Amino acid sequence: MANLNRFDFNLLLALDTLLSERSVTRAADRLCVTQPALSGSLQRLRQHFDDPLLLRVGREMELTPKARALIEPVRNALLHINAALETKAVFEPATSERTFRVAMSDYCVHVYLPKVVRILSARAPQLRLMVENVFGPSFSRLEGGDIDMVITHGDRSLFGREGRDVELHTTDLFTDTFVCVVAKDHPIGEVMTKDDYLSYPHALAYFGANVRTVEEAEIERRGIVIKELLHVPSFAGLLQMLPGTELIATVQSKLAQQLADDQKVRVMRPPINLGNLQETLIWHVRSDDDPGHIWLRDVMKEAAAELG
Repeated sequence: MANLNRFDFNLLLALDTLLSERSVTRAADRLCVTQPALSGSLQRLRQHFDDPLLLRVGREMELTPKARALIEPVRNALLHINAALETKAVFEPATSERTFRVAMSDYCVHVYLPKVVRILSARAPQLRLMVENVFGPSFSRLEGGDIDMVITHGDRSLFGREGRDVELHTTDLFTDTFVCVVAKDHPIGEVMTKDDYLSYPHALAYFGANVRTVEEAEIERRGIVIKELLHVPSFAGLLQMLPGTELIATVQSKLAQQLADDQKVRVMRPPINLGNLQETLIWHVRSDDDPGHIWLRDVMKEAAAELG
């Protein structure tokens, strides 16, 4: 084991920033130190690791293999140190001004988040909740400590995450089913048939090349081909696209129940079984014992129970 007494741990932050920015100038700006001071830190890091770490290739700086291997362990070390410094023995929600960052879909924002916000407003009025859209890189952001939680479908293979989440913990929140939605004057009759589903064009929610929705995964599994004429980055936005068209959209039942009347659309049973949606709460193992994180996870579960 390396002699920890001989390593200046102030260099860890410099190393993490240099590995991220791949530039002494940009890293110095980010750390609010002078370029000569950071160059001195880089020299000490090179001596410690017996490796140049950054090499100039043309006009850019490239990481050595040793430097690339350090990215994850250095970032994890800093995150654990930060968590230890921020964690208090107790968490007082009534007075806490802590900020939590959570990624979720617009579906959750519409049907689930309002219940969370009402609980927080009553019990933790100073706590700040920053919500962003869940998308492919959300899991990397969770691993990197940029966000605290992700709420999304329990099948993380939809995000290309099979077998890669050993440090992520999960608890189930709530379930939902899927429905098809069309304009009120759509030529489809009272019951949507499979032929209807295949012959009319579809509007789909699209969240990036590496993300599949439950509907996409199921029709792919069945070998079904549909006419995709419209992609929008929102489940709720799909319903707004339907009036005046022959488009079909497939969305979560709770969302359709909430928005269908306002959007002048009809809700119909899908002619194929799309299964159920299981929304889950996901966090990194480093937050397991954080009292504030534990409290917020309990609030998330309480809100989900209210949603039923």
